[in-house]
Amino acid sequence: MGDKAGPWQRLAAGLRRLTPAELAARLTCLTLLFSPVGDWFVRPATMALAGAGLLLPGAWRSPWLWGALALLTGARVIADWPLADNHAYLLFYWCVALVVAAALRDPEVLARNARLLIGLMFAAAAWQKWTSPDYPNDVFFLTTFLLDPRFTDFTLLFTTLTPDQIEAGRAYLEALHREPGTVPQFPFELPASFRLLATASTWWNLFEQTLVAASFLAPPGSRLGRLRDAAMLLFCFTIYAVAPVPSFGWLLLAMTAAQGTPTLRARLWLLGCFAILGFYYEVPWAGLLLEASAR
Repeated sequence: MGDKAGPWQRLAAGLRRLTPAELAARLTCLTLLFSPVGDWFVRPATMALAGAGLLLPGAWRSPWLWGALALLTGARVIADWPLADNHAYLLFYWCVALVVAAALRDPEVLARNARLLIGLMFAAAAWQKWTSPDYPNDVFFLTTFLLDPRFTDFTLLFTTLTPDQIEAGRAYLEALHREPGTVPQFPFELPASFRLLATASTWWNLFEQTLVAASFLAPPGSRLGRLRDAAMLLFCFTIYAVAPVPSFGWLLLAMTAAQGTPTLRARLWLLGCFAILGFYYEVPWAGLLLEASAR
Protein backbone atom coordinates (compact mmCIF):
# COMPACT_ATOMS: atom_id res chain seq x y z
CA MET A 1 0.00 0.00 0.00
CA GLY A 2 2.80 2.37 0.87
CA ASP A 3 4.56 1.79 -2.44
CA LYS A 4 1.36 2.40 -4.39
CA ALA A 5 0.74 5.66 -2.56
CA GLY A 6 4.35 6.77 -2.97
CA PRO A 7 4.12 8.48 -6.40
CA TRP A 8 1.01 10.45 -5.41
CA GLN A 9 2.60 11.47 -2.14
CA ARG A 10 5.71 12.63 -3.99
CA LEU A 11 3.56 14.56 -6.46
CA ALA A 12 1.68 16.24 -3.62
CA ALA A 13 4.91 17.06 -1.80
CA GLY A 14 6.44 18.48 -4.98
CA LEU A 15 3.41 20.67 -5.63
CA ARG A 16 3.47 21.95 -2.06
CA ARG A 17 7.16 22.83 -2.36
CA LEU A 18 6.66 25.00 -5.44
CA THR A 19 6.42 28.68 -4.67
CA PRO A 20 3.68 30.59 -6.54
CA ALA A 21 6.35 32.33 -8.64
CA GLU A 22 8.00 29.03 -9.61
CA LEU A 23 4.67 27.41 -10.49
CA ALA A 24 3.74 30.42 -12.63
CA ALA A 25 7.13 30.45 -14.36
CA ARG A 26 7.05 26.72 -15.10
CA LEU A 27 3.51 26.87 -16.46
CA THR A 28 4.57 29.78 -18.68
CA CYS A 29 7.45 27.67 -20.03
CA LEU A 30 5.05 24.79 -20.66
CA THR A 31 2.74 27.16 -22.52
CA LEU A 32 5.59 28.28 -24.78
CA LEU A 33 6.57 24.66 -25.45
CA PHE A 34 3.04 23.43 -26.15
CA SER A 35 2.16 26.46 -28.26
CA PRO A 36 5.37 28.00 -29.68
CA VAL A 37 4.95 31.54 -30.92
CA GLY A 38 6.22 33.58 -33.83
CA ASP A 39 7.68 32.84 -37.24
CA TRP A 40 10.44 30.36 -38.07
CA PHE A 41 13.17 32.66 -36.75
CA VAL A 42 11.44 33.11 -33.36
CA ARG A 43 9.99 29.67 -32.60
CA PRO A 44 13.19 27.60 -32.21
CA ALA A 45 14.78 30.09 -29.82
CA THR A 46 11.55 30.47 -27.84
CA MET A 47 11.18 26.71 -27.46
CA ALA A 48 14.84 26.28 -26.49
CA LEU A 49 14.62 28.95 -23.80
CA ALA A 50 11.33 27.56 -22.48
CA GLY A 51 12.89 24.10 -22.30
CA ALA A 52 15.86 25.51 -20.42
CA GLY A 53 13.52 27.21 -17.97
CA LEU A 54 11.92 23.85 -17.24
CA LEU A 55 14.98 21.59 -17.18
CA LEU A 56 17.89 23.64 -15.83
CA PRO A 57 17.87 24.02 -12.04
CA GLY A 58 16.97 27.55 -11.03
CA ALA A 59 16.78 28.83 -14.62
CA TRP A 60 13.23 30.03 -14.05
CA ARG A 61 14.67 32.65 -11.65
CA SER A 62 16.98 34.17 -14.27
CA PRO A 63 16.15 37.67 -15.52
CA TRP A 64 18.31 36.87 -18.57
CA LEU A 65 16.05 33.98 -19.53
CA TRP A 66 12.90 36.07 -19.25
CA GLY A 67 14.60 39.06 -20.87
CA ALA A 68 15.40 36.94 -23.92
CA LEU A 69 11.84 35.60 -24.01
CA ALA A 70 10.48 39.14 -23.67
CA LEU A 71 12.57 40.21 -26.68
CA LEU A 72 11.38 37.23 -28.72
CA THR A 73 7.71 37.64 -27.85
CA GLY A 74 8.02 41.36 -28.50
CA ALA A 75 9.59 40.62 -31.89
CA ARG A 76 6.61 38.42 -32.66
CA VAL A 77 4.21 41.29 -31.93
CA ILE A 78 6.21 43.67 -34.13
CA ALA A 79 6.46 41.14 -36.97
CA ASP A 80 2.67 40.63 -36.94
CA TRP A 81 1.81 44.30 -36.40
CA PRO A 82 -0.99 45.35 -36.42
CA LEU A 83 -2.67 41.95 -36.72
CA ALA A 84 -1.11 40.12 -33.77
CA ASP A 85 -3.54 38.17 -31.59
CA ASN A 86 -4.54 39.88 -28.36
CA HIS A 87 -2.85 37.21 -26.24
CA ALA A 88 0.42 37.89 -28.11
CA TYR A 89 0.51 41.29 -26.42
CA LEU A 90 -0.40 39.75 -23.05
CA LEU A 91 2.41 37.18 -23.37
CA PHE A 92 4.93 39.96 -24.03
CA TYR A 93 3.71 42.01 -21.05
CA TRP A 94 3.84 38.90 -18.85
CA CYS A 95 7.42 38.11 -19.88
CA VAL A 96 8.38 41.69 -19.01
CA ALA A 97 6.73 41.24 -15.58
CA LEU A 98 8.76 38.04 -15.10
CA VAL A 99 11.95 39.94 -16.00
CA VAL A 100 11.23 42.65 -13.44
CA ALA A 101 10.28 40.20 -10.67
CA ALA A 102 13.35 38.03 -11.35
CA ALA A 103 15.68 41.04 -11.38
CA LEU A 104 14.24 42.36 -8.11
CA ARG A 105 13.95 38.86 -6.61
CA ASP A 106 10.52 39.86 -5.39
CA PRO A 107 7.66 37.37 -6.01
CA GLU A 108 5.14 39.91 -4.73
CA VAL A 109 5.96 42.09 -7.75
CA LEU A 110 5.05 39.18 -10.01
CA ALA A 111 1.81 38.47 -8.14
CA ARG A 112 0.76 42.13 -8.23
CA ASN A 113 1.52 42.49 -11.94
CA ALA A 114 -0.33 39.28 -12.77
CA ARG A 115 -3.36 40.40 -10.81
CA LEU A 116 -3.45 43.83 -12.43
CA LEU A 117 -2.80 42.55 -15.94
CA ILE A 118 -5.64 40.05 -15.72
CA GLY A 119 -8.00 42.41 -13.92
CA LEU A 120 -7.47 45.38 -16.25
CA MET A 121 -7.56 43.24 -19.39
CA PHE A 122 -10.85 41.59 -18.42
CA ALA A 123 -12.28 44.91 -17.25
CA ALA A 124 -11.48 46.50 -20.63
CA ALA A 125 -12.93 43.52 -22.49
CA ALA A 126 -16.10 43.51 -20.39
CA TRP A 127 -16.53 47.28 -20.70
CA GLN A 128 -16.11 47.13 -24.47
CA LYS A 129 -18.78 44.42 -24.70
CA TRP A 130 -21.22 46.08 -22.29
CA THR A 131 -21.03 49.37 -24.21
CA SER A 132 -21.01 47.96 -27.75
CA PRO A 133 -24.37 48.22 -29.55
CA ASP A 134 -23.74 44.94 -31.38
CA TYR A 135 -22.83 42.72 -28.42
CA PRO A 136 -25.62 42.74 -25.80
CA ASN A 137 -28.20 42.42 -28.64
CA ASP A 138 -26.72 38.99 -29.66
CA VAL A 139 -25.55 40.15 -33.11
CA PHE A 140 -21.95 39.16 -32.36
CA PHE A 141 -22.72 35.51 -31.64
CA LEU A 142 -25.48 35.26 -34.26
CA THR A 143 -22.90 36.13 -36.92
CA THR A 144 -19.89 34.38 -35.35
CA PHE A 145 -21.64 31.02 -35.05
CA LEU A 146 -22.53 31.22 -38.75
CA LEU A 147 -19.31 32.68 -40.13
CA ASP A 148 -16.58 30.91 -38.17
CA PRO A 149 -16.18 27.24 -39.20
CA ARG A 150 -14.53 26.46 -35.84
CA PHE A 151 -17.98 26.76 -34.21
CA THR A 152 -19.94 24.75 -36.77
CA ASP A 153 -20.08 21.47 -34.83
CA PHE A 154 -20.94 23.28 -31.60
CA THR A 155 -23.76 25.16 -33.35
CA LEU A 156 -25.16 22.03 -34.99
CA LEU A 157 -25.02 20.15 -31.66
CA PHE A 158 -26.97 22.72 -29.64
CA THR A 159 -29.43 24.10 -32.22
CA THR A 160 -31.83 22.79 -34.86
CA LEU A 161 -29.84 24.38 -37.68
CA THR A 162 -28.77 22.08 -40.52
CA PRO A 163 -25.38 22.12 -42.29
CA ASP A 164 -27.08 23.49 -45.42
CA GLN A 165 -28.62 26.35 -43.46
CA ILE A 166 -25.26 27.25 -41.93
CA GLU A 167 -23.67 27.28 -45.38
CA ALA A 168 -26.51 29.44 -46.74
CA GLY A 169 -26.24 31.85 -43.80
CA ARG A 170 -22.47 32.06 -44.18
CA ALA A 171 -22.77 32.75 -47.92
CA TYR A 172 -25.35 35.47 -47.24
CA LEU A 173 -23.20 37.24 -44.63
CA GLU A 174 -20.08 37.06 -46.81
CA ALA A 175 -22.00 38.49 -49.79
CA LEU A 176 -23.44 41.21 -47.56
CA HIS A 177 -19.91 42.15 -46.53
CA ARG A 178 -18.69 42.28 -50.13
CA GLU A 179 -21.70 44.13 -51.56
CA PRO A 180 -23.68 45.86 -48.78
CA GLY A 181 -27.16 46.96 -49.79
CA THR A 182 -27.38 44.69 -52.84
CA VAL A 183 -28.08 41.35 -51.14
CA PRO A 184 -31.65 40.03 -50.86
CA GLN A 185 -33.37 38.97 -47.64
CA PHE A 186 -31.77 36.42 -45.28
CA PRO A 187 -32.35 32.97 -46.83
CA PHE A 188 -34.21 31.37 -43.89
CA GLU A 189 -35.84 32.19 -40.58
CA LEU A 190 -33.49 31.78 -37.64
CA PRO A 191 -34.80 29.03 -35.35
CA ALA A 192 -35.53 29.79 -31.71
CA SER A 193 -32.81 27.36 -30.58
CA PHE A 194 -30.16 29.34 -32.47
CA ARG A 195 -31.33 32.63 -30.99
CA LEU A 196 -31.36 31.06 -27.53
CA LEU A 197 -27.78 29.78 -27.98
CA ALA A 198 -26.60 33.24 -29.06
CA THR A 199 -28.38 34.91 -26.12
CA ALA A 200 -27.03 32.42 -23.58
CA SER A 201 -23.49 32.75 -25.00
CA THR A 202 -23.69 36.55 -24.91
CA TRP A 203 -24.80 36.86 -21.29
CA TRP A 204 -22.63 34.02 -20.00
CA ASN A 205 -19.57 35.64 -21.58
CA LEU A 206 -20.48 39.02 -20.10
CA PHE A 207 -21.01 37.45 -16.67
CA GLU A 208 -17.71 35.52 -16.73
CA GLN A 209 -15.56 38.39 -17.91
CA THR A 210 -17.10 40.82 -15.44
CA LEU A 211 -16.64 38.33 -12.57
CA VAL A 212 -12.98 37.73 -13.44
CA ALA A 213 -12.30 41.47 -13.70
CA ALA A 214 -14.01 42.24 -10.40
CA SER A 215 -12.36 39.39 -8.46
CA PHE A 216 -8.84 40.20 -9.68
CA LEU A 217 -9.18 43.95 -9.12
CA ALA A 218 -10.74 43.56 -5.68
CA PRO A 219 -8.39 43.67 -2.66
CA PRO A 220 -6.78 40.20 -2.40
CA GLY A 221 -8.04 39.60 1.14
CA SER A 222 -11.63 40.61 0.43
CA ARG A 223 -14.47 38.13 -0.07
CA LEU A 224 -14.61 38.95 -3.79
CA GLY A 225 -10.83 38.82 -4.11
CA ARG A 226 -10.79 35.30 -2.70
CA LEU A 227 -12.96 34.19 -5.64
CA ARG A 228 -10.31 34.94 -8.25
CA ASP A 229 -9.05 31.34 -8.66
CA ALA A 230 -12.59 29.98 -8.92
CA ALA A 231 -13.58 32.73 -11.37
CA MET A 232 -10.61 32.00 -13.63
CA LEU A 233 -11.18 28.24 -13.51
CA LEU A 234 -14.84 28.72 -14.41
CA PHE A 235 -13.88 30.97 -17.31
CA CYS A 236 -11.26 28.58 -18.69
CA PHE A 237 -13.31 25.40 -18.23
CA THR A 238 -16.24 26.87 -20.17
CA ILE A 239 -14.95 29.37 -22.73
CA TYR A 240 -12.13 27.18 -24.06
CA ALA A 241 -14.46 24.22 -24.45
CA VAL A 242 -15.86 26.22 -27.37
CA ALA A 243 -13.12 28.67 -28.40
CA PRO A 244 -10.11 26.68 -29.68
CA VAL A 245 -7.32 28.90 -28.29
CA PRO A 246 -5.77 26.92 -25.41
CA SER A 247 -2.56 28.96 -25.46
CA PHE A 248 -4.53 31.97 -24.18
CA GLY A 249 -6.07 29.86 -21.42
CA TRP A 250 -2.71 28.33 -20.45
CA LEU A 251 -1.21 31.81 -20.13
CA LEU A 252 -4.11 33.00 -17.96
CA LEU A 253 -3.72 29.95 -15.70
CA ALA A 254 0.03 30.57 -15.36
CA MET A 255 -0.66 34.16 -14.33
CA THR A 256 -3.32 33.01 -11.89
CA ALA A 257 -0.80 30.63 -10.30
CA ALA A 258 1.41 33.63 -9.46
CA GLN A 259 -1.28 34.90 -7.08
CA GLY A 260 -0.44 32.23 -4.54
CA THR A 261 -2.95 29.42 -5.07
CA PRO A 262 -3.31 28.50 -1.39
CA THR A 263 -4.03 24.76 -1.09
CA LEU A 264 -2.94 21.52 -2.73
CA ARG A 265 -6.50 20.96 -3.92
CA ALA A 266 -6.57 24.40 -5.57
CA ARG A 267 -3.27 23.70 -7.32
CA LEU A 268 -4.56 20.34 -8.56
CA TRP A 269 -7.65 22.06 -9.95
CA LEU A 270 -5.43 24.57 -11.73
CA LEU A 271 -3.22 21.86 -13.22
CA GLY A 272 -6.28 19.80 -14.14
CA CYS A 273 -7.72 22.77 -15.99
CA PHE A 274 -4.38 23.26 -17.74
CA ALA A 275 -4.62 19.64 -18.98
CA ILE A 276 -8.31 19.90 -19.92
CA LEU A 277 -7.59 22.82 -22.24
CA GLY A 278 -5.27 20.56 -24.22
CA PHE A 279 -8.02 17.92 -24.35
CA TYR A 280 -10.51 20.51 -25.66
CA TYR A 281 -8.08 21.46 -28.44
CA GLU A 282 -7.01 17.96 -29.49
CA VAL A 283 -10.34 16.14 -29.16
CA PRO A 284 -13.27 17.39 -31.30
CA TRP A 285 -15.79 16.67 -28.56
CA ALA A 286 -18.66 18.57 -30.17
CA GLY A 287 -18.21 16.73 -33.46
CA LEU A 288 -18.01 13.35 -31.68
CA LEU A 289 -21.20 14.05 -29.72
CA LEU A 290 -22.89 15.22 -32.92
CA GLU A 291 -21.97 11.97 -34.65
CA ALA A 292 -23.13 9.92 -31.67
CA SER A 293 -26.48 11.72 -31.55
CA ALA A 294 -27.03 11.13 -35.27
CA ARG A 295 -26.72 7.32 -34.94
